Amino acid sequence: MRFSLQFVVSVVALLLALASAVAFYFAIGREFTIPLLLVAVVNLEAVAILVFLMTRGIISPLQRIRSIMGKVGEGDFRTRVGLLPTQEMQELGLALNAMISHLESVSEKEKRVDRLRTEFLSLAAHQLRTPLVEVKWALQVILDGERGTLSATQKELLQKTYASNEGMITLIGNLLDITKIEEGKYLSNLSLVQIEDMCVSIVELHAEEASRQKITLEILPPPEPLPKVLVDEEKIKLAIQSLVGNAIHYTPPGGRVTASFFSDTKEVGVAVQDTGIGIPKEEQARIFEQFFRATNAKKLGKIGTGLGLYLAKNIVEAHGGRIWFVSEEHKGSDFRMALPLR
Repeated sequence: MRFSLQFVVSVVALLLALASAVAFYFAIGREFTIPLLLVAVVNLEAVAILVFLMTRGIISPLQRIRSIMGKVGEGDFRTRVGLLPTQEMQELGLALNAMISHLESVSEKEKRVDRLRTEFLSLAAHQLRTPLVEVKWALQVILDGERGTLSATQKELLQKTYASNEGMITLIGNLLDITKIEEGKYLSNLSLVQIEDMCVSIVELHAEEASRQKITLEILPPPEPLPKVLVDEEKIKLAIQSLVGNAIHYTPPGGRVTASFFSDTKEVGVAVQDTGIGIPKEEQARIFEQFFRATNAKKLGKIGTGLGLYLAKNIVEAHGGRIWFVSEEHKGSDFRMALPLR
């Protein structure tokens, strides 16, 4: 029969403690003698040392294991449990190493699948973009009357086709942006920009659309010039356009969309408020997910990809910023994005 070191130490410590108790009993209770007292003291010291060694042999390995499991929890699957002092601890270490190896294998498979998915998505998007642009060009030529006069019915049908084609081109562009995000190549041209000037140009770009839908679109200038922010201007424009475009898209005629600014010593932000349909409370946690569209948005029958807010969130967070919103169904939404000052 084999006994572990911890078991042997525990038995010895127990026997020494019993011997100490007996020695104290005779030394103090009945026959007080110096030798018995010394035996008791020595035994207690031995017990203390053995308990210390035993505790050290358990706590120290457990602390090492806890540290390693913390690294595994953070996604580091290269770490392993080394040699441990006892047989039981060693068996635990081997079991943990086997588990970490399995997790590493699963993680590598997931990475390969993600990489293949991203590559396929990028290839498919690139291949689809060219024919869609050619279709757009052909439809535009016909709608402009360069190939003959169209009847009202023909023109209406082609305009719907043109709008659907535009939606597909936008979707392809969003998919390409997603592949860049996943490949870590999204921010490529950082520069210091004045964010209020950028927002003015975006609001002007959407002014005609808002007017056509009988929506009041306005921008409230900051009381004083805001500090410049270090951003990839093209990408941040996409994020702001997503917020402004969504606000117009889901605000009924007669509503209002307002862009404004806020800042402090650490960040500069843009707020886009609307009096639109709002977001159902039970669906708000998913609003930044890929391809997600709220139930009430789908019921409107308007075309949407469900990628705009996902891209906006990734763009802002890639800059070290944050994005959030407050919304109430049937009353409107208030989306905000903040970028750090550097």
